[in-house]
Amino acid sequence: MKAVIVDADRRSAEMIEKTFLSLKKEDESAGGGIKKGVFCVAGTALNGKDGYELIKNERPDLIVMDLKLPKPGGISLLRKLRQENAEFHVLVLTDDTDFGHARQAIELGIDNYMLKPAKQAQLKKAIRQIRDKIENEKALEKAFTIENIFTGCLSGQFRPDRNFHQMTREKYGFTLEEPGEVFTVWLGGNYMAQRENARCVLENALSENGFSGCVLEVDIWRMIFAVIYKGIEKNRDFQIFKTHTAPLLAGSISGEMACLWADMDHSGDILDTLTELRRLREWNLLFDRGELIRPEDIDALDIVPLKYPAELETQVKKAAAAEDGEEIKRCYYRLYDIFRRGIYSPAEMKECLIRFSMSALDGYKTTHVIGSELRIQYCMQAITEAVTWAQIRAAMEEFLGLLREEVFREKGDEKLSPLIRQAIQMIRKYFDHGITLEETADRLFVSEEYLSSQFKKETGRGFTETVRYYRIGRIKDLLINTTLKLNQIAELTGYTDPKYMSRVFKEETGMLPNEFRKSAH
Repeated sequence: MKAVIVDADRRSAEMIEKTFLSLKKEDESAGGGIKKGVFCVAGTALNGKDGYELIKNERPDLIVMDLKLPKPGGISLLRKLRQENAEFHVLVLTDDTDFGHARQAIELGIDNYMLKPAKQAQLKKAIRQIRDKIENEKALEKAFTIENIFTGCLSGQFRPDRNFHQMTREKYGFTLEEPGEVFTVWLGGNYMAQRENARCVLENALSENGFSGCVLEVDIWRMIFAVIYKGIEKNRDFQIFKTHTAPLLAGSISGEMACLWADMDHSGDILDTLTELRRLREWNLLFDRGELIRPEDIDALDIVPLKYPAELETQVKKAAAAEDGEEIKRCYYRLYDIFRRGIYSPAEMKECLIRFSMSALDGYKTTHVIGSELRIQYCMQAITEAVTWAQIRAAMEEFLGLLREEVFREKGDEKLSPLIRQAIQMIRKYFDHGITLEETADRLFVSEEYLSSQFKKETGRGFTETVRYYRIGRIKDLLINTTLKLNQIAELTGYTDPKYMSRVFKEETGMLPNEFRKSAH
C-alpha cells in the first residue's frame, strides 16, 4: 500500500517518514517478511500544489497531511480531490486548532485528526488503524461480487440493511429489495456429470440476451440456477427461457431433469424462492421433459380426484400370485395410462402407485417369501420423492427385481443353460429400460463375446435382436391397449427418441406406430 506525505514542515515530514520505516521494520521482524498491508512512502510534498500533483500521479491509499499548507491550503486541496472523486484515506497531522477547519476536514472524509506534536507511538497506532481499515475494505471489495451476494443470501450470511443496499446500487446498479427472476434446472442423479454443461447453457443465455445476473449451484439439492436481477421485461424474459433455453438444455442434457421459473418481488428472497421451487419439482410429472414450469402454471391446472383402479389391482394380484411377469408389467402400463389420461396431483398418483405395488406384493406373498422388506421400503420411498417418470420407472424396476426370477420365466426356459436362462429373464425384466449386452455380461460375470455366442447358439437369435423383439411387442401392446402418446411409449420401452423408435418399428412391422394403432382399432 502506498502513502504520500504533504507537510510544509520538513522536520515534521521527515518524522512521519521515519515512523513509516519503523512500522515496516516491526512488521518484518514480527512476520518474517514484508506483510501485504505495509505502507511504503511514495513521496513527500511541502506545499499544496506539489502535493496535488504527487497525489494525482501516485494515487496513494493514504495521505498524511497538514492543513497549514502554502496555497492551496489543506482544506482546499482536500475539497478539490474529493470533487474529482479521488479515493484515498486521510490522516490529518496539524497544529491548526481552528474548530471550523477541523469540522470541514471531517466533512471531507478524513480518518483521523491529530494535533502536533504527536508522539511516534500515537502516530503508529493511528496508521495501523487506517491500514487495518483499508485491508478490510479491500477484502470486502474482493468478496463483494454478484455471485457472493446471492450466495450470501442463500446461506443466510447476508442480512441486507440500508448501507448494504447502497453498496450494491453504487457498484452494480440494483438492490436486493428490487424484483428479480430465477430459472432453475434440477438434474437429479446426473447432477455431477451434467452441471458444467448446464452452467454453460445458462451463462450463455444471460450474456446473449443482455440479462444482468449470475449462475449458481446448490449441490445438496442437485440444482443449478440463473438469478436475474436486471432483465428486459418480465414476460419476455420468461418466453426467452421457455422457447430457447429450456429446449436447449433438454436437447443437450441426458437423463432426468426439471426446469422451473419464478418471479421474485425482492431478488434477495432467492432462498425462499428456491425452497418453494424445490417443493414444486414433483409437478414436473404433469409436464413434458424440459418444459419450463411456473407456480402460476401449476395453479392453472384443472386437477381432478384420482379414482383408485380397484379392478386393475385385482388383476395385478392374480398375475403376481400366478408368477406372470409379463401380465404384471401390463398392469403397470395400464395404470400409467390412467395417470396420463387425466390431470391428477403428483401426490395422489404416487400414493396410488405405492398402494398398487403393495397389492402386487401381497399377491406374490401368497406363494413366496420376500427376503428384503427394507429394500422394498427403499423403492417406495424413491417413488414418494420422484420428480420424473424415469425415476418412478427405475424404482418400479428395482421393486420388480426383488420378486423372484420365476415371474419372468416362460415355458421352454428349462431347456436353456443356467447362464442363458438368466440372460433372457433379465431381458424380459429390463428390455424396456434399454438393457445392453455389455450390462448383461457384467451382471453375469462373463465376457460379451462368450455371452453373445452362447445366446445365439441356444436361442437361435442374437442378443440385440431379442431385446428388439420384446420392445416391438411392448410397443404393439401399448399402441393397442393404451392412449399414450408416442414420446410416452418411447420412454416406457427404452427409446430416448420417439422418431428413432418409429423408424425401428416400421423396419420390423412395415408400418409406422400410428398406422399400426389405426389398423388395430
